[in-house]
Amino acid sequence: MTRPKHVAGLAVALMLAAAAAGRPAAQSRPAQNAQPNDAEYTAKIKEYLQDPRISTELVDHLPASATVPTPLKLLGHMPGTPGELTHVADINRYFAALDKASDRVMMWNIGKSEEGRDMILVAIADEATIKSLDKYKAMIAQLTDPRKTTEEQARQLIKTAKPIYYFNSGMHSPETGGPEMLMELAYRLAVEDTPFIQSIRSNVITLITPVVETDGRDKMVDTYYFNRKERQGQQTLPLMYWGKYVQHDNNRDGMGQFLALTRNIEKANIDWKPTVLHDLHEAQTYLYASTGTGPYNEAIDPITVNEWWMLAENDVMEMTKRGVPGVWTYGFYDGWVPNYMFFIAHGHNAIGRFYEVQSYGPDPYTVTPGATVTSREWFRPNPPLASIKWGPRNNVNIQESAALFALRHVAVNRELYLENYWLKNRRAVDKGKNGPGYGWVIPAGQYRKAEAADAVNELRHQGLEVHTANAAFKAGGVDVKAGDYVVRGDQPWRTIADMYFAVQNYAPANPRPYDDTGWTFQYMRNLVVKPVTDKALLEQPMTLIAADVKGPGGIEGTGPVLVVEHTTDNNLMLFRFKHADVRMQAAEDDFTLNGRSFRAGAFVIPNADRAKLEPSLRALGLSAWAVSSAPSVKTHDLDVPRIGYVHSWSRTQDEGWVRAALDTFGVPYTYFGDVRLREGNLRAKYDVIIFPHVGGSAESQVNGIPKSSAQPLPYKKSAQYPSLGANDQSDDIRGGMGYDGLIELVKFVQQGGTLITEGSTSTILPEYKIAAGVTVENPTGLFVRGSILRGTFADRKSPIAYGYQGTDLPVYFNQDPVLNVGVFAAGGGRGGFGGPEQAIPGVGMNVTPMAGAGQQRLSPYDPESGPPPESAPARPSEAGVAAVQQGFGGGGGRGGRGGGGGGFGGGGFAGAGTEPPRVVMRFPANPNDMLLSGTLAGGQALANRAQVVDVPLGQGHVVMFAIRPFWRWQTQGTYFLAFNAILNWNDLDAGRATESRRQTTDSTGR
Repeated sequence: MTRPKHVAGLAVALMLAAAAAGRPAAQSRPAQNAQPNDAEYTAKIKEYLQDPRISTELVDHLPASATVPTPLKLLGHMPGTPGELTHVADINRYFAALDKASDRVMMWNIGKSEEGRDMILVAIADEATIKSLDKYKAMIAQLTDPRKTTEEQARQLIKTAKPIYYFNSGMHSPETGGPEMLMELAYRLAVEDTPFIQSIRSNVITLITPVVETDGRDKMVDTYYFNRKERQGQQTLPLMYWGKYVQHDNNRDGMGQFLALTRNIEKANIDWKPTVLHDLHEAQTYLYASTGTGPYNEAIDPITVNEWWMLAENDVMEMTKRGVPGVWTYGFYDGWVPNYMFFIAHGHNAIGRFYEVQSYGPDPYTVTPGATVTSREWFRPNPPLASIKWGPRNNVNIQESAALFALRHVAVNRELYLENYWLKNRRAVDKGKNGPGYGWVIPAGQYRKAEAADAVNELRHQGLEVHTANAAFKAGGVDVKAGDYVVRGDQPWRTIADMYFAVQNYAPANPRPYDDTGWTFQYMRNLVVKPVTDKALLEQPMTLIAADVKGPGGIEGTGPVLVVEHTTDNNLMLFRFKHADVRMQAAEDDFTLNGRSFRAGAFVIPNADRAKLEPSLRALGLSAWAVSSAPSVKTHDLDVPRIGYVHSWSRTQDEGWVRAALDTFGVPYTYFGDVRLREGNLRAKYDVIIFPHVGGSAESQVNGIPKSSAQPLPYKKSAQYPSLGANDQSDDIRGGMGYDGLIELVKFVQQGGTLITEGSTSTILPEYKIAAGVTVENPTGLFVRGSILRGTFADRKSPIAYGYQGTDLPVYFNQDPVLNVGVFAAGGGRGGFGGPEQAIPGVGMNVTPMAGAGQQRLSPYDPESGPPPESAPARPSEAGVAAVQQGFGGGGGRGGRGGGGGGFGGGGFAGAGTEPPRVVMRFPANPNDMLLSGTLAGGQALANRAQVVDVPLGQGHVVMFAIRPFWRWQTQGTYFLAFNAILNWNDLDAGRATESRRQTTDSTGR
C-alpha cells in the first residue's frame, strides 16, 4: 500500500472450570458498547452453528462497519458456511480489501509457491502502531540482541515495545477451517471496539498468513467441488497432491527448509521476530492447545516450556469457564523433534505453538469419539461429548474464540512476554560466553567441501551467524585453518546450533514419539562439525559471512585428461547431467595420481574441454586435476540413462522428496503413475526406473487405489477445476500396477534395466518371490523410530559405494523394512539391549523417562576416525504370488542370470548361473554399535541385516534401499548412494569377484 497505517495455574483452571461448567455463556459476557452488529451476518452465525455449546460471547455476533467489508459482503459467503470453501485468490483478495479499507490493517506478499501463487502477510493493530510498524519492529530487534542492547535499554524497551503474535494456517490442505476463520478474525480485530478487542489492538501486533500451502489449498477446494458436483453416488477423488513435492511433510521441513512455503515463513520470522508463532491445524477433538507429553527438546530454554503451559492453560481455562466442552492440552504430540514449522520460533528463542481443531468439513457431520477421547483426565477437565453435531461454524467459533483469548492473554501480560524474550536471548549469548560449549567449527576444506558450503548457507538462511577464520589457530584441541567456518556460541540464535548439532538420546521409556527421534545435522549430511570447548575460540580474528559461500573448486595442473575427485558431494550429479554430452568414465578402484589418493568412482574425462568444464567445477565447488595421460585404473563409461520415475496414485506424500533431489541436482526423468506400468515396453523407453517409498504392504502397493465403483476416476486438469491434474494426469487412477504391471516391471529388469526402490517398495519383489535370496522380516521386538543408525559398508567395491570414505556411514532408518540376505544375516548379533526380544520398552509411560536415557547406549561416531570395536504387514496371498509367477511361465529367456527360461523356482527368481544378491551396506552385527542418534530397542533384529542390496535379475539389477536415502531434505549424506546407482546403472557388476557378463573399458575407452 502507499499510505502509512495502521500464569494461570492448572489447578486454578480446574477449580474455575468446575464452577463454570454449567454457566451459560451469556452470563460471562462483558458489557457491550453501542457499536451495532451486522444483523445478517450475526443471524447466519446462529443459523450455521450446529450446537450452541460451541460458542462464546466473543464470536456469537459480528460488528457492523460502514467502510470495512465483511467476508460475506465481499465473497458472497462467510466463514462457517456449510458446503463452501474459498480459493486462495479470493482469500488474498479479501485481505487486500481490508488493507484498503482500514488504517488498522496492512498487507504484503512474502513470496510465491512453487506453482506461482502468492503467500501474504497481514498486520493488524491500532492506527498509531500501524503507522509506526518499522519502529516497533526495531524495538523487537533490539530485544533480540543483548550484544548491542544494554540491560537498562532493554528495560525501557520492555515498557514500550509490543509483542508480535503470528498466526498461520492452511499448511495441511485438507484442514480447511483456519484460512476461513482468519478472515473473520482479521475483520473483528480491525473493526470491533469492545474493550476486549481494543486491548489486543493496542498492546499486540497480530500477524496473519492465512494460507501457507497455497498450491494445496486450491487443489483441495477444486477436489471438494469436483466430488460434490461430478461424483455424486460414485467413488470420490482423494486429495491427490498438495504442494508440488509433498503433502503432510510440508510441516516437517523446519530443519531442511527446502520448500518455498518454509523459506517464506522463515524469512518473515527473521524479519519480524514474532514473540509467538502459532500454527492452526485440524486433527483432534474439539480443540487441543499444544504443550505435549514430552520429552521436550533439550535445546529449548525452560522459560519457553513454561510459556507453552501458560498459554495453553489460559486457553483451556477461558473456554471451560464458558462451558465449551473438549478444550484440552498435554495428551497429544511430544515436543521433541524441531522439524515442525512452528519450531522455527524456538530456534529464535520465541514461542512456537499450535492448535488442533475438529475438522471444518465443510459439510456438517456427527462426531462420536471413543472412550479414550471422552474420558475426564487431569489435562482434559471438560472433555468432548459422546456425540455432537459438528459443522464448519463450530470449527470457526471454537478456534476463533481460543485465538482471541490467547491474544488477550499476551496483551495483558505484554511486558512479561517481552521480558521473557529478552531473557532467553541474553541467556543464549551468556551460554556461549560461559561455556562449556563456546562454538563449533565446520572445516571448509573437508572431504565433502561443496556440501559443507551448502550446509553453511542453509544455517545462515535460518538466522545463524557463521564466520570464517581469518588465520589458523588451535582452540580446545581443534585445529582451525584460515577460511574454516566458525559458528560462535555467543550469539542469540545459537539455539539453532544447539538443536541441530546435538546428538539425541530418546529414552525408549518415553511415550511413543510423534515423529523422528534423531536428527543430528552433521550425521545426516555426512559432514565434520567440531564442537569447541575452549573460550579462546571467541578471541580469534574472524569475519562474519554476509553472502552465500561456495566450496573451493576448479582444476589444478595441465593436460588433456581431467580427473574429478568423487567426494559424494551432490553437486557431482549436477556436473554430470549438465555436461551429459561429454564422455565421462568412472574409475573402478582406488588409485594414486601424482601423489594424491582418489577413491573409486572418480570421474575420468579424456580429451576434456577445459574451457567448458572448469567454470562448472569452480561454481559447484568440485576439484579436478588435469594430467597428461589417464591413470592406470580400470574404468567404465558413465552412460547417461533415460530415467523413468514411478509414483503410486494411492500416496504421493514421500516420493516428492526424491523428486526434489533429482530436480535440485539437474537429473531429468519421466514422471508417471503406477497404472501405466501395465502398458509395458518399459525397456524401450527407460534404462533406470525409480520407484520410491509408498507405504503399506507389498500387496497394497501392487493393487493401488481399489475400484469401488464402475465409473473411471480421473485426475485431470479442466477449465472448471484448473488445480487438478498437477504433476501428473490420468483417465483413471485406480487399480495400481496390478499383476500385469508388476510382470512388466520385472521384464524391464530382466532385459537390462535397473530398478531402484526404497523403503516399502523394496519389499514388493521379495514378497512376490521374485528377488532371489532376499526375504522381508517383521520382528515384533524392534523399536526404532526415525533414528540415525550406523551403516557399515559390506562391499566397498560396489559402484553404489563409490566416493564414500571409511567403513561406516550414518543412515536414517524408521522401523522397516528389515531385509534379510541370508549369507550376511546368519549368526552373531546377540547381546546389547537385554530383556526378552518380544518386549518393546516404551509402550507404557514413565514419569521421568529421560532419567534413564543414559541406560540406552549411543554408539560414538567420528567421521575422521575408524569404527569402534564390535562388542507384520500383510503379505501377498499365495494366489497373488502364483498369479505373478504365472505371468512368466512357459516362455524361455525369462529365467535367472545366464540360464534358460522357466520362471520362478526355489523361492526366488532362479536359473542356472544366478549370482547372489550383493549386500552393499548392512547394519552392524552388535546392536550396541547401531544407534548414533535417536532411539533403539530390540536391535538384535537388525543385526547384519541389509541396508542396501543389489539384486541381479536377468540382465539387469534391482537396487533395494531398506534405509531412506532421501529422507525429507535432511539426509544429503546418503543421496549419493542412490546417485551412484543411477550413474553406474549398467555397470553395477563392477568390482564383483566374477564379472563374466561385463564389458569394461580402460581409461582410454579401449
